[in-house]
Amino acid sequence: MQYVQATRIVHAEGVENAETLLLDKPLQIGLAERNCAVFKGKASVILDFGRELSGGARIFTFKTEGEKKVRLRFGESVGETCAEVDGGRGYGKATNDHSLRDFCVELQNYSDMTFGQTGFRFLRIDSLSENSVFTIKTVVAAEDTDTRPQLGSFECNDELVNKIFDTAAYTLRLCLKNGYIWDGIKRDRLVWIGDLYPEMRAAHCLFGDVPETLRSLTFVKDETPLPAWMNHIPSYSLWWLTILADEYAINGDKNNFISYLPYIKGLIPQISEQVNEDGSLRFDWNFVDWPTNYVEGEPLEKKEDSAVGIAYLMQITMQKIIGFLSDFGEDISLCEDILRRLGKANLQVKRYKQIAALGVWAGDASPNNKEKLLAGGARGLSTFMSYPILTAVASYGEYEEALSMMKEYYGGMLSVGATTFWEDFDLDWLENCSRIDEMLQEGKTDIHGDKGAFCYLGYRHSLCHGWSAGVVPYLVETVAGIKPVGVGMRKIKIEPKLSGLEYVKVNYPTPFGTLQVEHRLQPDGRTVTSVSAPAGLEIVK
Repeated sequence: MQYVQATRIVHAEGVENAETLLLDKPLQIGLAERNCAVFKGKASVILDFGRELSGGARIFTFKTEGEKKVRLRFGESVGETCAEVDGGRGYGKATNDHSLRDFCVELQNYSDMTFGQTGFRFLRIDSLSENSVFTIKTVVAAEDTDTRPQLGSFECNDELVNKIFDTAAYTLRLCLKNGYIWDGIKRDRLVWIGDLYPEMRAAHCLFGDVPETLRSLTFVKDETPLPAWMNHIPSYSLWWLTILADEYAINGDKNNFISYLPYIKGLIPQISEQVNEDGSLRFDWNFVDWPTNYVEGEPLEKKEDSAVGIAYLMQITMQKIIGFLSDFGEDISLCEDILRRLGKANLQVKRYKQIAALGVWAGDASPNNKEKLLAGGARGLSTFMSYPILTAVASYGEYEEALSMMKEYYGGMLSVGATTFWEDFDLDWLENCSRIDEMLQEGKTDIHGDKGAFCYLGYRHSLCHGWSAGVVPYLVETVAGIKPVGVGMRKIKIEPKLSGLEYVKVNYPTPFGTLQVEHRLQPDGRTVTSVSAPAGLEIVK
């Protein structure tokens, strides 16, 4: 457990000496405390701990008089600390879903107590009675963030790009929890298999061996006996196979994967049953990403794009799992037949970047997919699908455009005070909005409480979501050009696409040690690369 001092008082009312809560003090209550904050009557304070944290609050109380109850409200934004919980679980207001973040506790004389376990940056403390007096020595955040060393890094001459990489890396670190990879630390403290894909790709770039990936795959497999679909979502069973194949390519140890073969052999025939001879699909829910999610009454193009997206995803999955099964000497004929049937479908993306990106990954680098990917620039980018979208844009040679889209989109979150990246974000939300680290201003929209969509409306919206970390593998694999070849990461190809940057320095963890690569753009336009590779790792051209 680490303890974090508050950096700023956002708001205080009825609190004497509130500024003393910012002082670094011994984390021990005494019998003669003098430099304390005093809450008199109905008083309140909002503390800013400077960055998103996972954990709770440790409160050192010297004296109490009268009613002892206080209300604690943890928030990922200042606005969330001032909101009321919607007891009916309406999505538009604050909630206690998945973790308590709004509750009452009693403070006691000479006490040192820790409350809460959630994701937050801000804490509001309210005394609830006119006859209450609380003398509080200090309040610190009790942080339970994973502390393993970060072996991977990315540095370039553009400070915004550096900040985006570091923020995404920190977001992912917060979501490494209890031996698994969670999707969020306030809400969605679950193992969502589709969401796991960008998370596991980022984790390997940052930390090397990440046992949480296989542990998460096993957990969801074990709680999903066939014929159920992973997380009750058909496409997530496709993502499960995709992640397993990619994890095997990175890990390379067959002994770690043999136990999955019986489940795979049961799942593939089940998938095959969903593919008609003409390549059309029978799934009752074609979920790709929330913005592309088809809902009755919405435009037909959304329904059509969703089905196209699942067909593309199935092609990607079958291509990867064929390689996996072949390595184990297993029969791949049914997978090949699924691909044959899918090849008969006339797949045409109507609108969404997410769908076009999956098309490119599946091998359909059509002009139509390029048009959809580039339409509107960063508008239509997705936190969940940023990795496939950016790599797909770059695959058309639009390297500078891809980096520009990333900077505009992820930089938009940073511009309003984000210290981690969000479950979802839309550039239009920035218009006339308050920052998340300020009290709400009259005449401005609340980018946290007023925005969001689907199941993440309002304050239910998570501002720390692991699936947003897809920019990490994009920057490492495409911009720095570090691409493992074959199984087990024994060989790595280096093909940088600096995308307008002048230099890039990368540390990349491998089973043999850390690979160090530096690229520098020369005045004549050439890129000069220097490499320091650990023994046992082969660099191939």
